[in-house]
Amino acid sequence: MRSPISSRYSIRDAAGSATENRGISIYLVIGYLILVIYGSLLPFTRNDLTFDDAWTNFPHIPFLNLGVANRADLVANLLLYIPLGFLLCGFLAGRRRHQWVRIIGSMVALLFSIAIAVSIEFTQQFFAPRTVSLNDLYAEILGAVLGIVLWLVAGRRTVQLVSTIYIGGEQARHAILLIYGLAYLLLSLFPYDFLLSLDEYEGKWLSGHIGLLFAPLCGSGCMWKLIPEVLAVMPLAILLFRSLPHAPLFLAAITGAMLGILIEGLQFAIASGVSQGASIVSRAIGMMLGASLMRFISEIDWRWIRQYTRGIVLIGILPYLCLLALVSHWFSGDWYSISDAIDRLDEIRFLPFYYHYYTSEQRALISLLFQAGIYAPVGIFFWLWRWGGWSIDLVRGSTLLPGLAAGLLACIIEMGKLLVQRTHPDPTNILIAAVSAILAYRLLNMLFITKVSGGKPIANTASDNNQIENEVSATKSVAQAEAIHQIDRYATFTVQHNHSDQQCVRRPLWLTVFGLLALVIAGFAAFTHPLGATWTLLWLVSYVVLLWWRPDLWLVWVLALLPVLDLSPWSGRLFWTEFDTLLLATISVGYLRLYSGQSIWSILGLPVSMLMMLFIISALISLGFGIWPLAPLDHNAFTSYYSSYNGLRVAKGLLFSLAFMPLLVHAWSKPSCAVHKLTWGMVLGLTLEVGYVLWERATFSGLFNFQNDYRITGSFHGMHVGGAYIESYLAAALPFVVLWAWLQRKVWVTAFAIVLYGLGAYSIMVTFSRGGQIAFAVVTFIVLLGFMWLSLRGRTQRLVNISAISLLTIAALAVAWPIAQGGYSQSRWAAFERDMIKRTDHWQEAIRIFQLRDAALFGVGLGTFPSAYYWGAEVASRFTTYRFITENNNTILRLGSGDLTYLEQSVNVRPGQKYTLTIDLLSQSDNAALTMTVCEKSLLHSYTCVTKPLRISEPGGEWTQYKLQIDTKDFLSSWMPFQRPVKLSLFNDRHGTLVDIDNVALYDEIGRNLIQNGHFSNGMHHWFFSTNHHLPWHIENLYLSILFEQGWIGLICFTILIIYTLIRCLFNARQRDSFSITLFASFIALLMLGILNSWNDEPRLTFLFYFLLITGLIADQRSLSTQYQMTSLQKQT
Repeated sequence: MRSPISSRYSIRDAAGSATENRGISIYLVIGYLILVIYGSLLPFTRNDLTFDDAWTNFPHIPFLNLGVANRADLVANLLLYIPLGFLLCGFLAGRRRHQWVRIIGSMVALLFSIAIAVSIEFTQQFFAPRTVSLNDLYAEILGAVLGIVLWLVAGRRTVQLVSTIYIGGEQARHAILLIYGLAYLLLSLFPYDFLLSLDEYEGKWLSGHIGLLFAPLCGSGCMWKLIPEVLAVMPLAILLFRSLPHAPLFLAAITGAMLGILIEGLQFAIASGVSQGASIVSRAIGMMLGASLMRFISEIDWRWIRQYTRGIVLIGILPYLCLLALVSHWFSGDWYSISDAIDRLDEIRFLPFYYHYYTSEQRALISLLFQAGIYAPVGIFFWLWRWGGWSIDLVRGSTLLPGLAAGLLACIIEMGKLLVQRTHPDPTNILIAAVSAILAYRLLNMLFITKVSGGKPIANTASDNNQIENEVSATKSVAQAEAIHQIDRYATFTVQHNHSDQQCVRRPLWLTVFGLLALVIAGFAAFTHPLGATWTLLWLVSYVVLLWWRPDLWLVWVLALLPVLDLSPWSGRLFWTEFDTLLLATISVGYLRLYSGQSIWSILGLPVSMLMMLFIISALISLGFGIWPLAPLDHNAFTSYYSSYNGLRVAKGLLFSLAFMPLLVHAWSKPSCAVHKLTWGMVLGLTLEVGYVLWERATFSGLFNFQNDYRITGSFHGMHVGGAYIESYLAAALPFVVLWAWLQRKVWVTAFAIVLYGLGAYSIMVTFSRGGQIAFAVVTFIVLLGFMWLSLRGRTQRLVNISAISLLTIAALAVAWPIAQGGYSQSRWAAFERDMIKRTDHWQEAIRIFQLRDAALFGVGLGTFPSAYYWGAEVASRFTTYRFITENNNTILRLGSGDLTYLEQSVNVRPGQKYTLTIDLLSQSDNAALTMTVCEKSLLHSYTCVTKPLRISEPGGEWTQYKLQIDTKDFLSSWMPFQRPVKLSLFNDRHGTLVDIDNVALYDEIGRNLIQNGHFSNGMHHWFFSTNHHLPWHIENLYLSILFEQGWIGLICFTILIIYTLIRCLFNARQRDSFSITLFASFIALLMLGILNSWNDEPRLTFLFYFLLITGLIADQRSLSTQYQMTSLQKQT
């Protein structure tokens, strides 16, 4: 029975027909002959020479005395004719073994080559740019002789090598690596313009092409040029060490260094060569990376990788296109108008390789290889897409399609160059792109597809026929084995599909796509981080590697780092924190590494899923209302809570929690392990937050000073506009300390839990939040009651458990009581009635704005309250606003007036030092002024300050620079960990004025500028703002906030979800489920705090709430499923 691909893919000898007994196809000879003629007559600019004059002049063509500058042209002619002689001899002499036939064929090939060379040199007389000389003729004849000799010496081996590549598989890979190694060595010495005299060597020594590390004339991009050198050596490492897969890396490094020394030494003998020590190091690094890559790919589970390839292709397209536009110089200059670009078309020459003729051979080759390299990924993408689809038509796929796509893409790129100044389109690149993509696609087929034949292979001789038949038999066996196993250890793939793989759980394409997309966005966020790409990328890569190694620990890391991973006061990013980047990285690794094969919504059950979907749809509609109409994406888009994009910031918590649903479903396939990891994460997070609180109290107010009005903010820097974020987190996390001790059942764990719960009580009490203190009391009561009940229902260690819970409660009360009796806490409670009147008035104002907006169904929109209150509230004054204005490519800060808003930046100021503050100011107002302070300051509280009020002396539109002296002699000097941070603050306290600010600088005594982004060219980077009034930023009631932003539909869905979850937690608690008791206590804490506060505008808290909510629902459904199975089993028995 014939193979389904045998009619299309039979093994052919590269010589063509066996009866003709030739080693080289006539089509290959004719094709290269056309190329020689075309390249020799380019650019086809005809002169006025007549045929008679040309005939007369040709016998007298001169022999030129060429210098070193023209030597490359001479060598190029020689190189051009080597393949011609090789192919002609291969065609005429073939692979015959009779000596006389080979000699005659070789002589005929030489004569024909000479005739071609003479004819071309004669024809060149009719084309103006061409120079006709005996030098060229001798070089061409010598090249043909070398080509003929090369065929006689290595022609048979070359044909076998090509045949091996055509067959594909392991031998093809080895053959391609051999050809690559040979090509690498040959191209390393191109254009072979060797130095021939001592004077030429002396000139080379003084030319600037030699350097111990970098050559002086290498240019500013020397470091970037080393990257291709490293990449180019890596395949050589695979070739050299394929028989030694575990060779030491230092051996690879030595090999690479020796190769570098050899090539760089030979480069010294080449006129146009560059010799530098850095290239030796780069080749050593490349050889090490290649050896490491060989080890890595030998251990890869390619079947596992294959399911991700289509997602990788989809994710990689956009970065590839951006990089392609970048390296094609789309962004390197100003742009022409459309009409000017059309006019430039008249200057373009569409003749292939026209512009290559007018540059040096070396530059022309580099340009050709560069263009081929940047468009080869198109062919790779097409191949990966077909391979990732597990298609049996992988080999049958048309190679024309990637060529057309690459050609079209190159056409777009070259057309774009018409619009960019200082760039020049080259239509030849379209041809290069198409050929490169086709070759890349075909090469991958040859590397990784084993082709078999159903018929008899074609050979030249009997011995050849037997040899190829043996190869075919072996290839068939390999193909059959690969059809079962899909892949060998070097990723050799067959064209048949192993249907047994369909029985495995296949990862959905959307999961792979979103996982890769999340990783790309996380990498971009780290790369563009204001505090520097180096440390953020290092942190991100380390985290991804750690999580890839142990993906099951994601629950621990996410919850442990939730409270502390926010550097917005230093980075200036209000809308995107480091915790968001961590969440994306976790989602990426989780989606790519963890998948249970279960439907998310089917696990939750139909009623809960419908309710969840309704709430999500409500939130998305409200998000659309909030961000529409879209504001310009300038420096102001993500730097103020008044921005319409604030809805995206508020929605992050819900969206991220939904993105974790597949990971939670996977985690809860082992409920016990999931509960332990979640508890560990919450306890670690609480420990870090308590440590931060203790540092904050020790640094600013003192640990045991309960009389002053200092209120902690912890690491929740969103409290720069007030809020109840720190107490909400603490109250929600404390129940997990008890659960942790309950699950571990170890003495040291219990002791640590008692201490941690006491410190948590201290932390929540020193917030001096009345709602927080009440929530703490209620949570402690629920935990005490719930775990006492569990202890009494237990069969062992009842007394021990009751004692531990009692000790924990007593410790918490012992810590909380002195703080509650302190002077400031008592004053807070004394003002409760007065503050409640203010709070209820604020709620009524929010309801009035809500009613005016006529948005009862879906709300005003997520994140809209600050701007709605600013524009719609009936209040005496409003907060100061700020904007970034760009004029004449210069960005400035425009600071308005109103209730004080402090624009600030942390500065490394030391006590007892003198500093110089300079600032450029402009205002149109006569009474404009700006106040600058350098203060020891926490997030909201200032201590020792140096205040510098500044009246603008030149109103009327003129920039003026001011210089002020700052003396920090009164600042408190403390042990370094407890040294109070210092901030420079700017504020405008003159109502009705606008002040433009630029070029803020603070110089220390040795002249270092301590201010970052003082010119505001990066917008809000490194700057932050704070205010002393919190009501304009929050509704201060969770339920009113949801009503305001999401309308009645959102509030009703939210309420039903919460009530259902609480009921299910209570039901499961009756089944002695300690996790349900903990969740119930945590939810009650957040919901109680929501009566007087709206913590839902802090993304990390929103994420925690919905994360725990979804976790509770999934755990409940798992519990219901287990109970149903147990009931069914009891009925059967």
